[in-house]
Amino acid sequence: MAEVKINGFASVVTGIDLEDDGNPTADYSSRTADNLQESKVGLQWSADLDDGMRFVGQTVARGDSANGFVLAYDWAYFDFNVGDSGKLKVGRLRIPFYKYSDYLDVGYAYHWVTPPKSMYTLSFSNMDGIGYQQNFNTGGMDHSVNAVLGRYQGTLQIGGVPSPGNLENLVAVNYSATMGDHEFYIAYAQADTYIESASATTLSTLASDPNEVLINGDKGSFVGVGYKGSFGSVGVFAEASQVKVDNSIIQDSMGSYFGASYNMGEITYHVTYEMTDSEGKTFTGVSAPAEAGLNSAAKALGNRSSEGTSNTITLGARKDIGISSAVKIDLSSYTEDRFQDASATDESEQKALLLRIAVETMF
Repeated sequence: MAEVKINGFASVVTGIDLEDDGNPTADYSSRTADNLQESKVGLQWSADLDDGMRFVGQTVARGDSANGFVLAYDWAYFDFNVGDSGKLKVGRLRIPFYKYSDYLDVGYAYHWVTPPKSMYTLSFSNMDGIGYQQNFNTGGMDHSVNAVLGRYQGTLQIGGVPSPGNLENLVAVNYSATMGDHEFYIAYAQADTYIESASATTLSTLASDPNEVLINGDKGSFVGVGYKGSFGSVGVFAEASQVKVDNSIIQDSMGSYFGASYNMGEITYHVTYEMTDSEGKTFTGVSAPAEAGLNSAAKALGNRSSEGTSNTITLGARKDIGISSAVKIDLSSYTEDRFQDASATDESEQKALLLRIAVETMF
């Protein structure tokens, strides 16, 4: 019998919106504190098999204000050692989009209550397929190349509304380089994108070319880049990304953040500034009135949100407790200037002031 190892992690997050301005982040209410939105508990198990073969699984229950905790199987794959520094994986894998992709749900691994949503905004993070990771060292630097190929079937976002989606021929590559206390990465992913959206189907009837509106196999792409470094007690970090779906109604969107931290033993203080920018597309309609209505409605349909910009400033602190637990507090001032709906003629500014407290642990 193979030896099975079980590890786990948990986050209990309580938050409230201190600004009564329509809840633009759709995270927390201004009426009462909520501890379901970002709380989670997960178990990861691995079984070491013969000849360098291993099975890894991960199950996570995530808090949801409408349904309580929702259970999902995030990882379920076999991996095989290839030489001394290569690893082949087959099954349900994590897509290497970001700096924190591998431990996205493990709150203990980073200083924020949650990673910046300007960057970590895609509604999916896993895929079914095959992956290969190769590590090597040259010129005093540690390098890693992580590539995956496969398919995603599940929920995708359009205009903030969950819709059935399918990403075929999904390929993603992440290259990272580390020298001492400094790490850099760049990532690229693309797929043939299909989204069943009632809004897109209805609006396509107003376009002279309906296929320019529908999301029916169009090329979707993601580009990301990031840096994290330490200068003694001071840390510096930044990431940026762009998401596009060609020849479809989905807007082009960009997100980024940068910030700094200061470590004082068991306590880390940090500040982060985030930005997003989504730009709607224009289409030719079957008539002038149809074109006006189509282009107005298209402003509300994006990957991240409706057309417009947003920025967030987060101040926070983390205190480590023992060797595997931490308490965090974040105060985030959020401002957006976005197109609100098809009947509006101008963008509208909304604000939120989120206070969140979290207890994180690994076991």
